[in-house]
Amino acid sequence: MSRLIRAELFKARASRVTWILVALAPPLCVLWAGLMVALAESSGATAPQIENVYNMAQQSYVFALILGVLGTAGENRHQTITWQFLVTPRRERVVGAKLAAYGIVGLLVGAVSALVTLAAGLVMLSLAGHPVWTPRVPVVLLGSVLSVVLYGLLGVGLGALVRNQVAAVAVALVWFMYADYLLTMLLPGLGRWLPTGAARALGGMNMQGDELLPAWGGGLLFAGYVVVIVLAARALTLRRDIT
Repeated sequence: MSRLIRAELFKARASRVTWILVALAPPLCVLWAGLMVALAESSGATAPQIENVYNMAQQSYVFALILGVLGTAGENRHQTITWQFLVTPRRERVVGAKLAAYGIVGLLVGAVSALVTLAAGLVMLSLAGHPVWTPRVPVVLLGSVLSVVLYGLLGVGLGALVRNQVAAVAVALVWFMYADYLLTMLLPGLGRWLPTGAARALGGMNMQGDELLPAWGGGLLFAGYVVVIVLAARALTLRRDIT
């Protein structure tokens, strides 16, 4: 199993797309953190607003999600999955290796983004004359990293369910960047129970008017969504013809 995981990590490392997406994640998080600092500037910099600056490390989720999708759906597109199943006929081991590998990739993306966001947040808040720390900041950063890891696993599951690479990426982005928020706007009470709301709770997001679950509740709920998607993907992968 460890050789399969190393093989998946090697394939991810050998892809130029992986390096591009990993490099883009921290700057995006810093841009979002700057926006949060500006919002804090205009409204007095309360403790939740300070924490939201560091929570922007969670915005790297989109890159972990896409990498997870490409790591699975991309192999179907190029038919390299056929050779992999010939070498390793036990398909559940292949699925497990992909989950482990892209969990590690998600951890890398989340950790680097958290460290960069932490450094940028400290500097921007200090320059703006605001407090730079609250006791919950470490929890917020940890929750942000965990949510990015879960998004990476979710991407693997979606990529296995929707084998067309373009369609899988489109489904992931449309749902997690737009559909969830649209449903929340239409039905505010539903937002906390949706995947995006659960992930935001895990990351410690605390915007005015939010009614999210506690961090532990959001984490468990989001992990539950990931488990359901992954189990469905595993079952389909074991039964589906790959030719």
